[in-house]
Amino acid sequence: MLTEQQYRYTVTKCTKCGSCRLAYRQSLPSCPSGYKFGFDSYYSLGRMEIARSILEGELQWTPKLAERYYRCLLCGQCDAHCYNVMGLRPLEVLFEMRRELVRRGLGPLPEHQPLIESLKANDNPHFRANKDRTEWAKGIKAKKVDKQSDVLFFVGCAVAFDPTSQVLARSTANLLNKAGLNWGYFGEEEVCCGLPAFDVGVEDEVKRVTQKNVEKIKALGVKTIVTDCTGCFNVIKKEWPKYAKLDIPVYHISEYSWQLLNEGKLKITGRYDKKVTFHDPCLLGRYNGVYEAPRQVLKAIPGLNLVEMQRSREEAWCCGAGGGALISFPEWAAETATQRLEEAANTGADAMVVPSCPECWLTFDIALHGYAGAVKIFSNVWQKAPATLKFLGVAQKLGAPFLKLRKKVDIDVVDSTKLLDSVTG
Repeated sequence: MLTEQQYRYTVTKCTKCGSCRLAYRQSLPSCPSGYKFGFDSYYSLGRMEIARSILEGELQWTPKLAERYYRCLLCGQCDAHCYNVMGLRPLEVLFEMRRELVRRGLGPLPEHQPLIESLKANDNPHFRANKDRTEWAKGIKAKKVDKQSDVLFFVGCAVAFDPTSQVLARSTANLLNKAGLNWGYFGEEEVCCGLPAFDVGVEDEVKRVTQKNVEKIKALGVKTIVTDCTGCFNVIKKEWPKYAKLDIPVYHISEYSWQLLNEGKLKITGRYDKKVTFHDPCLLGRYNGVYEAPRQVLKAIPGLNLVEMQRSREEAWCCGAGGGALISFPEWAAETATQRLEEAANTGADAMVVPSCPECWLTFDIALHGYAGAVKIFSNVWQKAPATLKFLGVAQKLGAPFLKLRKKVDIDVVDSTKLLDSVTG
């Protein structure tokens, strides 16, 4: 969170240099919002000017202004480029503007409201009973966390409830078991990390679930937190400390598995004879600088040939899901994901590996099999249905079986944790 002085400094020092427009090493588009909608007000440079004008009283808070800030994936490319060129952090301004829009009753968007209502009522944004959080663990050796556990596996709502993403939890649990760790998970007692509220600017809910989670975790005395969700990883590591003190290291499974391999607790016994490329999720890469560990895991697998896309690491093109866009603008999210899939296919790779990110996983699935349109059609008809139901209940259960008959881009999407699980003994 920015102080007023920091906010003022950032919005007044923007020189409109355009570094937020392009991936500067390749001169390729870097901002999905600006690339899609064209006007300066959809790039960071325009949003900084709007924020400055608000500060100086030259513009008023309006729904149209809110639309400019919510049509942003919060991917952080502008932040990475601007910091390298100007030493500024525009991403913090974008988050602060969303928080202020919520305070003024102009945010979040109507499509986001059901998620926040469910979060307040159920401690998860999926309108599901928390007893359903354990569905992924059927047939898996997994136990509830207790005071004897060393490692807390924080599963996350999307992975627990989304049938498409539950493979991430099962593969993570398998790796923790193979490593011989004393671990446990919350099960029906798990509380959302707060990512949906954080994305759309509902700060009170982020604070509430943070304090609830930290109280539960402190009572356990676990030594390490591991998660299979990049969103949970980022919020626990970067946002929770703003509201509560928790001196426990947190790892994403893609970096933790590299540590387990180095310690000899995991052994690679199989091969993967394919050419692959690697997608860097925004919340893992640009937000937290985790680039090398997932790649080292892949390079350790016999037979695997890793090639990079034109835009990789801090310049990686977003999957399209960030900032709540998968819920509010599904067709744009799928279009952005398709652009990334095409970039991956252009490397000649057989598969694009994604390091356990349920948002990326679901968005690439929607884009790859072309059912974003079905999501929008059904969501327009079922305006009062919970937002997640529109995706999971309609798109996946009704549309996907028919639309998955043909892929729109000729490349497979593979989860890195599932891949490592398949080649370890």
